[in-house]
Amino acid sequence: MFNFLKKSVQGLIKKFGKPAKKKDEVAEDKKIIEEKKDEKVIEKKKITDEKSVPKEKAIEKKEVLCEEAKKSDKEAGEEKVVLEDEKKPVEEPEEVERHEEETKEDKIIPKEEKPKKRGFFSKTISEKDLEKFKLELVKANVSFDVAEKIVEKLKDKEGRNVREILKNELLNLLEQKEFNITEFVKNKINERGNCTVLFFGFNGSGKTTTIARLGNLLLKQKIKVVFAAADTFRAAAIEQISTHGDRLGIDVVKHKYGGDPAAVVFDARKHAETIKGVVLADTAGRLHSDKNLMEELNKVIRINKPDLKILVLDSLTGNDILDQIENFGEMGFDALILTKMDVNEKGGAILSVKQKTDKPILYLGTGQEYEDLEKFDGRKIVEKMLG
Repeated sequence: MFNFLKKSVQGLIKKFGKPAKKKDEVAEDKKIIEEKKDEKVIEKKKITDEKSVPKEKAIEKKEVLCEEAKKSDKEAGEEKVVLEDEKKPVEEPEEVERHEEETKEDKIIPKEEKPKKRGFFSKTISEKDLEKFKLELVKANVSFDVAEKIVEKLKDKEGRNVREILKNELLNLLEQKEFNITEFVKNKINERGNCTVLFFGFNGSGKTTTIARLGNLLLKQKIKVVFAAADTFRAAAIEQISTHGDRLGIDVVKHKYGGDPAAVVFDARKHAETIKGVVLADTAGRLHSDKNLMEELNKVIRINKPDLKILVLDSLTGNDILDQIENFGEMGFDALILTKMDVNEKGGAILSVKQKTDKPILYLGTGQEYEDLEKFDGRKIVEKMLG
């Protein structure tokens, strides 16, 4: 998942920035600098000592002079004489020259060298590179408007870490309020004895499979579930949801093909009241151009007043996903679920969805099993994109 988009992002990061140095690496650099400075001082002393006059003769001569001076002062009755030789050692010409050389070299050695920083731009990102990156985002199923917004954040940036800029922008884009559907359903059942969740979306988006997966999840939370086979239009739709019901041990309320979908959901709600459970209602996939089907869906909503309306979107539909959000947005929906994310290598559809609507994404369909329903986590998705 997200391989195509990750390559696009990493390409820009590789060109303009590397990961910043960690604290332990900086400390290690300081240690190496100190060791090299000590080695330099030791090497310098070794060289100058080889050139200097042996110290033993100079020390011996100084001690003889001091003893003679003390003896003379004692005989003259003086208590104490402070010799200049005791304050300052006698320095031979070569030692004075060596001392000056050491002082000069000590000034050259810096007291503290700061390691050079890595992982930052050496120049401003060019317009050409930004346009290329925008094209890569569009190829990854990111809508043009979203791609432009991301690229705009990178313009005229210098001395900033590329990865951090992208990370912050993506996190802001994917930010949403926490919505726990399990707690929502439990609260509604406690309030009035039942709850109704209506699903809709285009044919082939994965509505029926998503309903089965969510039913499985709620069952594990000790919530009683009823399926409403309200897709009375598509051939084999009733059989499909009935098969899921048999496998999971969930009751399925159904009428004949061509029946009234609103009546199917109504009967399912009555059944849910008797067991204090939740209705998960399937509906026929429809196109916005099909006026009759859209009116039928509006009737289901008007009569049954569902507690939660979930739009199911196929993440592989590219930019068409934005049209679906706009068309179903006229009827109103409360949350979304994106399917087929396990085979979506581009991954940009999520960014486009979040740019188009502020409704929360509840789950991502990621496989073929009932358990393959991954809770939406914006931070986790950003990390996958950035690698």
